Amino acid sequence: MPGFLRYLYLKVLVTFSRVLIKLLGSPLKPKPDDVVQIASRDKRRNIKVHVYKPNAADAGSSSPAPVLINLYGSGLAIPLHGMDDDFCRFVADTTGYVVLDVNYCLAPEYPFPAALNDVADAVKYVLDRPNEYDASQVSISGFSSGGSLALSAASTTLPHGTFRSLIAFYPATNLFQDPALRKAPAPGGKDRSPFWTRIFRESYLRGMDPRDPRISPAFADTSNFPANMLVVTGELDQSAIEAEELAERAKIEGHATGREVIIRRMKGCGHAFDKKLTGEVSVAAKNETYELVVEMLKKVRK
Repeated sequence: MPGFLRYLYLKVLVTFSRVLIKLLGSPLKPKPDDVVQIASRDKRRNIKVHVYKPNAADAGSSSPAPVLINLYGSGLAIPLHGMDDDFCRFVADTTGYVVLDVNYCLAPEYPFPAALNDVADAVKYVLDRPNEYDASQVSISGFSSGGSLALSAASTTLPHGTFRSLIAFYPATNLFQDPALRKAPAPGGKDRSPFWTRIFRESYLRGMDPRDPRISPAFADTSNFPANMLVVTGELDQSAIEAEELAERAKIEGHATGREVIIRRMKGCGHAFDKKLTGEVSVAAKNETYELVVEMLKKVRK
């Protein structure tokens, strides 16, 4: 199928999926403390960022502030900015960090590398404001595809030492692998549709080699990863094994430099388990893993 017709085909399917998710899902009602527009290298648009500020008591007297840059899960195509509101608020309230939740652009309208460029532009925004943000205390986190972008940004896009820590919740790390072949570590989970996964991935790739380490961090050199990493997976999630394999490699290859990599697989949990509002197992796992994030951020701040 010719390129433009293929784009229209992907655009129709992705639009249908967006409408369906909006109709079936609960409306997102994030409550950031501020909203800023970051200049994009793409002069046609800006990058919307939700800002979560720590309580005065938690922030202490430190100024400039430490920063966590967060990337939400979108499948690289679905506009769900604001779904990490609970996480961002919790981190800001308990660590003294300012949290910037970045609304990076989506495919197929903006294919690779536009989303990754938005992440780099958000980091540049922070580093260009030394009176407001502590450039030596910048960490990055992401959920699902946001976690994939965080891993790619840290390993291929930003210089070594940019991030003090990296936190990735249930990321996909190998977009080269056929999604139909992925299996969760434990049976009983709800598999995500290989068809829709392929559609979202093709919308993002648009002919690029999925083995490019900027796309699939499974193929990246781990030497650029920060000294502190937390990778959270669910035993019922199809992305778990590939994420854990990358984390194990980062741990082994970073042993000589003292890199600490925490890998936590949550029992009875599937993809996006922390976004489930009910279910004792999911809620407990959410609380436990969010506390792990807080512990790591406090540690690296010291």
